Order: sequence, then C-alpha cells, then structure tokens
Amino acid sequence: MPFLYMVLLIASVFFYILYEHAFSFYLFAFLLLVPIILLILTIYTAKRTSVSFVDRQSNAGRSAKMPVRLRVVNKSPLPCPNLLIEIEYCNLLDGKKTVLKINTPVYPHEDQLMTLTVSAMHCGTVDFRIKRCKISDMLRLFSLRLGKNSTESIGSNCTITIMPEYVSLENPIDNYADMGLETDEYSKTQKGDDPSEIFDIRDYVDGDKLNRIHWKLSAKQDKTMVKDYSLPISNSITLLLELVRPKSDGDELARFDALIETAASVSNYLLENAVPHRVAFYDVVSGRLNELEINDDESHAEMISMLLSARLYDEQDMAVKYFIAADDRARCGHILYLSDVYSPLATELLSDAELANKYTYLLMTDDREEPVEMYDEFAELIPVCSSRLAESVQELCL
Repeated sequence: MPFLYMVLLIASVFFYILYEHAFSFYLFAFLLLVPIILLILTIYTAKRTSVSFVDRQSNAGRSAKMPVRLRVVNKSPLPCPNLLIEIEYCNLLDGKKTVLKINTPVYPHEDQLMTLTVSAMHCGTVDFRIKRCKISDMLRLFSLRLGKNSTESIGSNCTITIMPEYVSLENPIDNYADMGLETDEYSKTQKGDDPSEIFDIRDYVDGDKLNRIHWKLSAKQDKTMVKDYSLPISNSITLLLELVRPKSDGDELARFDALIETAASVSNYLLENAVPHRVAFYDVVSGRLNELEINDDESHAEMISMLLSARLYDEQDMAVKYFIAADDRARCGHILYLSDVYSPLATELLSDAELANKYTYLLMTDDREEPVEMYDEFAELIPVCSSRLAESVQELCL
C-alpha cells in the first residue's frame, strides 16, 4: 500500500504540471493531506485501544490444548484497519523464547475476545507476555505502538502450568518400620509392635500375647482387655531429583517430562498407600535444596507446583551434594535418585554418607539413544524411557 500511494502521488505531480485545470491542484493537495489525516486518526485510535489477557493463571494437561484468551478493546468511533499483536512465550524450564504474531482488524466501539489454541508439548510453567502491539492505518503508511498503559498493565502477562500425566502403579512397598528409623508419627489405620504408643484396646481373643494384657483396665471392666501397639511411620522413602541439563542431542524437555511424571506417579502411589515420604531437589534460582514432607494431597500439589517452576542447571550432582551437606540429616530406608544424566559418583556419595539402607537409580532415557550397558555398584539402576513410562517402572520395588 505505501508503494501504491507513492505511485499515485508521483502521478498527481505530473498531472498537476501538465494540466492547468484546478482539479489537478485539488487532487495533488488531497494526496498530500492524506498522510497527515491518517496519522492523526491513527494516533487517536491508538490511544483508545488496549490489549490484555483474560485469564492470568490456568492449568492444562500435557496432552491437552491450551486456550489463551485475549481481550481487544477499541473505545474510539474509528475502526482499526490492522492491529499487530506480538506475544512472547517461553517454558521457564529451559528459558527458550518464541514470538507469536497476530494480525486482526478491530471495529469501532468493540470489545473483542480472541482465543488462541496452543499445544502443550512438555510439562512446566509457560509464561505468556504481550511484547508489543502496533496499529496501522488503512494504507499502512504509519505504524504506531500502543501506549504503555495499554500493553504494560496487569493483564499483559499470563501463566499456564502444564501438569504431568500420572501413570498407574502396582509396585510392592517394603516396610521400613523395623529398621530403627527415628519418628514421632504413628499410623492411624494400622497396628504395629511399638510399645511406646498404644493403637487400641480391645477384648482378649485366643492367641493374644499375655504381656499385652491391660491388667488395670481388665480389673475395672471385669473382663480381659489387651493392648494393640502402634505402627511407627516415618519418611522412610526419599525421592531425590537431579534437574541437570542433559549433554546429549536428545529432547531435554521430554526427559524432564519423564522425570516429573515418574516422581509425581510414585509420590501419588505412596500417598494412596498411606506412606509418608520426602521429595528433595536443588533449586538453581535460589541456590538451595528444596525439601518437602509429602503426607497429604495438599503437600503433594505444592511439590508438583514447585517442580514445574524449577529450571534445569548444567553442573552435575548438585542435588546430591546439597542433600548430603544438610545438617542433622536423618537416615531413611530407601532413597530413589532420579536424573536424566548418568553419574555413578552420585550414588557413591550417597552410599559413603550412609543415608539409607537401600538406593535406586532411576535414569531417564529416550528412544533415540542407543542402549548402553550401565552398572552401578551402589544402587539398583533402572532405565526409564519417556515413551514407556509405566512399563519402565514395573521393576521398581519401593
């Protein structure tokens, strides 16, 4: 359109020179005034146009489509022939930014809703930001950015959390209650053999041990009553996640999906079986180790949220080093070490620190990698393929 306008303007100049009629002057003057008029109208419209996100925060599944809704408001009585919206979005995990461009007209006095459908390829937190908006006149001679009040408001950012997919597990869970682990918590549903805490008092039945008879209560009730002892429960299982960036050419986010979904599925399975546990991972942003006690759905959801906001780092074995360096680290029954980079040093450090009775190394892999024979003398090594998650973790004994 600018090229066409320049052709018409040059033609009007020759027409004005060659012909002395008043019409040639009026045509030349009109074409000279057109840009000025269009500029004034464009400035007027730009000041009365705004763009914002409708939903500031939302969640979506990894296999689902993400609806991103924009509200475009034109309060002026003039139409907006062309509005260019540039949206920048990135997964916080790897920080790679992508720009999406949208061109749309906006009618006068209109409040328009636009819905963009974005495919969720990987788990994580995706930040959307309105980078800039430009409005053009009908001839596209001028392109003006919308004011800061129109694009840098509270609605200029949007966050979508891509939730992991859970796989169904039926793995055996060992009982670590008899290993002398320190705890002050006892099961409310199962009885055990810890005489320091009474689980229940009931009538005597054949086979009950005589040393469990409650003599004082039996005398009061005039019948034999026995004590059931409590089952101590401790955070006997620890999931230690290493969020190190893979050095191979494979899809690092696909491996992160496998790591997050494995941790989420194992944690959820332990909760279903009333097994409190702990999840720990190194946060490169804060420079410290995050540890969470998982004993209900709320703490599990908090753990997932924190993991999906985390970022990958390049230095290897950071989670292990910070985990070992913590003061007053209590011994646990089983440490599950999850990583997408093979590091025999990691389990060696854990074993030397004597922090658990059992170690399992869950190594994230993908189909494009050639199978490599790996052996870890300090831990059971289980490769976990991102495309066969449920099948890969079948051998895991918790």
